[in-house]
Amino acid sequence: MGTLNPSLDQATLLTFEKNFYKLAQQKDTKLLNTPAIKFMDIKGISNVSRMGTVDLVEVTGQKNPEKQYTQMTNDNRKSKARRFTRTFLFDNYDKAINFITDPTSDLFEQLNNAKKRTTDKVIVEAAVGNVIIGGPESAGTSITAAADGVLTITGTSNFNYTSVIVPAIRNYINGDVDTTGGLTFALTGSEHESFMNDDKYINSLYSKANPVDNGEIKNASGLQLVKFAGTDNGVITVPNPILPEAGGVRSNVILSPNSIGFAMEVGKLSCDPSAKHVNSWEVTIDVYFKAVRLEGKLVQIVTSTI
Repeated sequence: MGTLNPSLDQATLLTFEKNFYKLAQQKDTKLLNTPAIKFMDIKGISNVSRMGTVDLVEVTGQKNPEKQYTQMTNDNRKSKARRFTRTFLFDNYDKAINFITDPTSDLFEQLNNAKKRTTDKVIVEAAVGNVIIGGPESAGTSITAAADGVLTITGTSNFNYTSVIVPAIRNYINGDVDTTGGLTFALTGSEHESFMNDDKYINSLYSKANPVDNGEIKNASGLQLVKFAGTDNGVITVPNPILPEAGGVRSNVILSPNSIGFAMEVGKLSCDPSAKHVNSWEVTIDVYFKAVRLEGKLVQIVTSTI
């Protein structure tokens, strides 16, 4: 009597890999669809070269002026790979085959959802967190968002047009930030509710989108609203929020076009017999994400009360 030791054939595993690669490359998360994100090569984003601002020098009264030298500064931005993984355990061979080869299976749906949440979380954390700056050959120095030029708007008392939108737009104009293509405002349902209670956003002079009829505001004075789940004090608690929450305060984020560099790479896909479980299979996903704030003044943080 022979011994049966079934294994997934190479064609089946290849199908799974191709399906997941297609899924991973989709720009279908809430933030990847916005102009705020600049897609970059996984290696190029590791050391983003950036030069200082340059103004030309006026020359008067000289037919043959001397060269006007300036020392160019280089504050390369360095991103570190963040690694995420998950292993799924299937209790029999047939179920493994069905889940892996079917692109509409619950496995792929859950992988897709996890990829979306992780992508947006990595982007937001890069926007509000420290950034490593230094020359190409140096280890670099970690500086805070504030030291990098990220401005914070206090919206904990009043989260409305006057207290939030007006200063945000003023900051971008005074910071000489090109907002062509549109600004992205990441917030939660609580901040969205505050806007819905602001008469300016149910006023046709400020919005043509019929927010009362539609039940939501999609655009606030030129800022595209991107909504995430957030903790609502005394009502609901979100265990792993996309937007940072600490001490009763939430950090919402406004992003100008190409403010965040982002790259992703699938490290490994594998499907192997379980070493610990009988007639079971393990599917392991290993993914690397990289995101970096490209310049401080391109990002603004807006605080709100949870």
